[in-house]
Amino acid sequence: MNSKEFKHILDQYTAGQQNQQLEAWLDSLEDKTAIDALSAEELQASKDAMFLQLRHRIDQRRPVFYLLKAAAAVAVLLAAGFIFRTTLLNFVAPHRATYATSEKGKITKQILSDGTIVWLKGESKLVFPVKFGTAERAVTLDGEALFEVAKDAHHPFMIYCGSLTTKVLGTSFNIKKTGKEVTISVLTGAVSINGKNILREHENAVYSELQSTVTKGHASREAVHEFTKGTEYDMAFNDASMEDVIQRIEKKFEIDIQTGDTAIAHSLFTADLTDQSLHTTMEMISQALNLEVTIKGKTVIMQLKK
Repeated sequence: MNSKEFKHILDQYTAGQQNQQLEAWLDSLEDKTAIDALSAEELQASKDAMFLQLRHRIDQRRPVFYLLKAAAAVAVLLAAGFIFRTTLLNFVAPHRATYATSEKGKITKQILSDGTIVWLKGESKLVFPVKFGTAERAVTLDGEALFEVAKDAHHPFMIYCGSLTTKVLGTSFNIKKTGKEVTISVLTGAVSINGKNILREHENAVYSELQSTVTKGHASREAVHEFTKGTEYDMAFNDASMEDVIQRIEKKFEIDIQTGDTAIAHSLFTADLTDQSLHTTMEMISQALNLEVTIKGKTVIMQLKK
């Protein structure tokens, strides 16, 4: 079973019905940790069984209690471990809002659907759509986070933090809300605050929600170091082995890099890949080492050019 087949089944279930009903039902299910104890074979077997149950229900085609039958069919496996709750929600409502949180003293990384990377710090919360729509890319932040925004001139990235709105096209910066103040420190690129004040590289600003004022300043090296500490933001390499470079890239972008030749891992690499997308990162490496690079989802294949 593939994603298209699965979505087709769900589309048939919800034809003529309110998708919000199915979405609300799925959202009411509590996440469980049982999934962590299952093997890959068990997960696949469960998915296949779910697919058969769904098809069986559809074939019955009884109009009465239509949506309830959908819920019953899906629940067969969800009840056993709540495995596919998120997957189903992604199909039913791809643009719905979801969230990520971080705990005190910890940093949580979240990669958004456009490739933007967000490092949540302390007790913070980020609300974002599972998949961005065709207009602006909007998220809501409560707390502190380091953003590495994917460049997209046609879809500005909007961050709502308290009464402050920050607009960017592609840049990296740290934003922190403390009480009635929001502090923004730009590492690269530029951002606009509430559609008025422009902050550029190495500038920062403190926005007072009570007075609606902006006080500008400059971020020190020490401050920048604090913003990026505990993240994979810094990707500058100087005569580094490609083995180490590959490991850091895999960790940052949560991908798997496969090399077709052991000589690649023993090569030395010098470049600054900080604040670069996965595609740009791979392009820079391929040019520097004369490689052929292929990106397939979460897998990257590196080979020496023939």
